[in-house]
Amino acid sequence: MLNERQKEAVNHIEWPLLILAGAGAGKTHTLTERVAHLVLKVGIPAESILCVTFTNKAAREMRDRVGQKLGIEYAQVNPYRQSGAPLVGTFHSMGVYFLRLFIDRLWYSKNFVIFDEDDKVRLVKQILADKKIDEKEIPAKQITAIISGAKNEGIGPDGMRRVAQSYVAATAADIYAELEIRMRAMNALDFDDILLKVWELLKLPEVIEYFHRRFAYIMVDEYQDTNEIQYQIVKMLAAHTKNIAVVGDDWQGIYSWRGANIKNILHFERDYPDAKIVKLEQNYRSTKTVIEAANALIKNNREALEKTLWTDNPQGEKIIEIEAGDEKEECREIVKLITDSLEEQQNYRDWAILYRTNAQSRSIEEALISKNIPYRIFGGVKFYERKEVKDILAYLRLLHNRSDRIGFMRIINVPSRKIGEKSLENILGVEDDLGADPITAIRHGVDMGIFTGGLKNVLSSFYLMYESLAETARVNSVVELIESILKQIKYREYLELEYGKEDAENRIDNLKELANLASRYDGMMGGEGLAVFLEDIALITDADRDATGEEVVSLMTVHLAKGLEFTNVVIAGAEDGLFPHSRTLLEPKEMEEERRLMYVALTRAKKRLYITRARERYRFGTYSANPRSKFIRELPVELMESRVIEPKYQFGMGQWKNGSYSGGGLGGASTTESGTGSYDWLGSRPASSGTAAATAARLRNNNPADFVVGVKIKHPQFGVGTIVSLKEDVADIAFTWENKGIKRLNVKIAPIEKIG
Repeated sequence: MLNERQKEAVNHIEWPLLILAGAGAGKTHTLTERVAHLVLKVGIPAESILCVTFTNKAAREMRDRVGQKLGIEYAQVNPYRQSGAPLVGTFHSMGVYFLRLFIDRLWYSKNFVIFDEDDKVRLVKQILADKKIDEKEIPAKQITAIISGAKNEGIGPDGMRRVAQSYVAATAADIYAELEIRMRAMNALDFDDILLKVWELLKLPEVIEYFHRRFAYIMVDEYQDTNEIQYQIVKMLAAHTKNIAVVGDDWQGIYSWRGANIKNILHFERDYPDAKIVKLEQNYRSTKTVIEAANALIKNNREALEKTLWTDNPQGEKIIEIEAGDEKEECREIVKLITDSLEEQQNYRDWAILYRTNAQSRSIEEALISKNIPYRIFGGVKFYERKEVKDILAYLRLLHNRSDRIGFMRIINVPSRKIGEKSLENILGVEDDLGADPITAIRHGVDMGIFTGGLKNVLSSFYLMYESLAETARVNSVVELIESILKQIKYREYLELEYGKEDAENRIDNLKELANLASRYDGMMGGEGLAVFLEDIALITDADRDATGEEVVSLMTVHLAKGLEFTNVVIAGAEDGLFPHSRTLLEPKEMEEERRLMYVALTRAKKRLYITRARERYRFGTYSANPRSKFIRELPVELMESRVIEPKYQFGMGQWKNGSYSGGGLGGASTTESGTGSYDWLGSRPASSGTAAATAARLRNNNPADFVVGVKIKHPQFGVGTIVSLKEDVADIAFTWENKGIKRLNVKIAPIEKIG
């Protein structure tokens, strides 16, 4: 069944067509019906239709639906022969098809290979080395990112040189030129080359004429996500017949960071003045409450095409805004929503938890695991399985246990120490011969002259570093130990060198979250903090807890949720600075994209929608207040129901009034404290000279006189406990058995608060 607007889109045969399809408005159904109508009713040859989309998943879905309508088994279709089938695929699969036909016109062989990202980075590293350019000065990842951006804009090496305004940009242009020469010599393309070479091919008269004869009808899905080179290819293919139909939703344009240009859909009528516009505004997915809220939110964007979603679905429940005291309480409330729903015969798969940044998943995962709720993180690895987190945990494990051979093998070349496989085999051989741990084997191997030359120097340096860090582990907190590791091995520089600055920043964010978790163990005596921290992490990452079936709660960033739908959706962390992200707060265009991202999040919900936030978030030893997201303030109050989770105990010295917070934390110093000296490894808090000063800026400064035997306290990791013995500043505190029993803490610096 088609509604009237969908029928209008299906029946429009000739000339340009823009289908503005709102969220949940049945665009895939409409596209499928349009293809079937063209072939079965109008008599258009099936092979003259080209349907292009962005993801393999979307392409498979469209092929399945078109195949069912036309009686075609796409598994048997060979596009290089007359197949009697529309060509349906992604931009890049279409591109490869085009190139296999005509790439010899560009002096490549048709049996070209496609390099993946790692292949390309290795080649760029070789070029940098040959040109005597220090990769520490300009990382290969940074160069490849710059070149990729240029290719997506259709810019070649000469064009890059003309617009280069910095040494890095000019160097990237030179590398780009050399990269082209070497890849051509190897008959190789990278992922970006696929469309760039197609664009070059289509400029050749005999090639564009062939495709004009081959494809009379062009359809493009998710048109708002096209970049410049994709836009140019589509425009050239449709130039002859003008029979182009594009489907998209400018309200869901959320990919500018990867080159998408929202103006391509906004300016469609400018490109095709005789275009017909059909708006698919009826939503089949969500309740009236969700749709009305989404409309109200997106209308705050100035740069948007006019439309209004509506639905015949029931009004549904109000949107629940949950205000929790801190992020742990926020996650407990999310888990409670899920467990309570099971009493209503709902399933885990009915739930999705969406968040703005990957780093938010850590506390959510812990809360789910604590209640044995199966979950799966989509589009990425779990927090504790991310490379940068595993690297630092491996260092911590080796410092805690010198015999951890697996941890040693992971970190001995992270960052690279130029220890080859043969040298590593020799080290492990000495370990086996001596029956010793790898650290002891290194020391004896150096002393006994087994390791010589450059390897001896590298291993001597590693041994001294290890012993220095081991001493830090014995007397300092886990956070200080992490800081020392990152500084001594220059891990931030390593990440920037390996992954480029932008990717490195995302990875550093994850390490900030790891340090944030570690700060909960401040004040524990000796190496106990490290031992308990690693024990807790080991339980969290227990493989037996991982979900393998479909009956799981879905966790993902909002970007990855686009195109999906769930019965119940939780949008976590709706606070200014988090969602919307801090870097968008002063940039109107970026704020509009951030609002589109929230629109996408809202419209994933079919029946129930929850938006959660925390009044305070525990970060680096103190609680910081977070304002309510401006996006919540843009939702109609009559559609909202507010639930404020009243804290059982007062966390800080500040006061809440009229939705704002003054005062701060648990007696800790301000995180915006100014000072002189260099920035620490996080690149955020200014550290004064010396570790003690930097530590003092982070740790508590509690008054020990406030803590006596019998007093109840609250700890951010272990919960509520009672002081059972006290000697000077060191207290034995009894927590519940499940929260680790009796712990010995220094009450002066531990993150505790007296509550009774």
